[in-house]
Amino acid sequence: MEAAAYAEAPGPPGPALDKGRETHHVCGMALLREGLDHDAVAEWSVVLDATGIAHDVQPSSDGRLAIVVGDVDAPAASAALGAWEAENRARPGPLASPDYGRSLAGVAAGLAILVFAAGVGVGQVGSLFERGSADASRMLQGEWWRAATALTLHVDLTHVAANAVALGVFLGAVARRLGPALAAWLALAAGFAGNVLTALASRGGHVSIGASTAVFGALGTLSALQVPRRGAWLTLGVGVALLGFLGTGARADLLAHLLGFAAGVMLGLPFRRMAPPRRSLLQPAVALLAVAPVLLAWWRAFAP
Repeated sequence: MEAAAYAEAPGPPGPALDKGRETHHVCGMALLREGLDHDAVAEWSVVLDATGIAHDVQPSSDGRLAIVVGDVDAPAASAALGAWEAENRARPGPLASPDYGRSLAGVAAGLAILVFAAGVGVGQVGSLFERGSADASRMLQGEWWRAATALTLHVDLTHVAANAVALGVFLGAVARRLGPALAAWLALAAGFAGNVLTALASRGGHVSIGASTAVFGALGTLSALQVPRRGAWLTLGVGVALLGFLGTGARADLLAHLLGFAAGVMLGLPFRRMAPPRRSLLQPAVALLAVAPVLLAWWRAFAP
């Protein structure tokens, strides 16, 4: 065959793949497609070879390559190329996970409880423990502030150091998704709610201290934020496994840890599809305000 017998008259250069020029019949033969992208034309030829359709690849006068088939094979060839393109059409990649970016919220919260411990000391005796521990009996009698003040008290240096590190990790991870402002308030709310629920569940006779309720609240929130439409139980199961690994030691308050985790999950679920806020100075400022309820609670603990 001569190339000139099947090529169209020269015209202005078209796009790399001129799919508008399809199935042009000349002398019992059909110009199925032509294009400037030689690699694409080669792929069309491979597809037709794979389907057993006889064809020829010929250059046209304007630099394009043409796929030529017999009239009888033209419908099947066009359908084969259409099906191949539909199957291999570029699919959009997965959307990037929402991310606020790096935040010092977790580090700041961990440093805050370390500084408090260094300033007032640690232990289960003294006026701070007497007035600020999460004593279930007294909480049920109306001393609500203990649910917050207990978060700042610790048994010993190991206890406070472990909570500071864990809070830095989990709260920092939540802050990457929701921003430091909301992350700080959710951790505080989960810690407070966990201590209140522990008092209600134990009905007295239970005394605890430590930021671990807020730590596991942040872990619960983080687990809730990872819950997609599918695989929710697997995601929450990972959080529960971490709870079991980190929160069931010999001196651990399992009930408070469990209820703090549950509170964090419930608080986090409504925000799992929320887009992260824009970075601004308002975010750390609002996060810092989470200290205010704790200071208020301590003021109330020592108020006449």
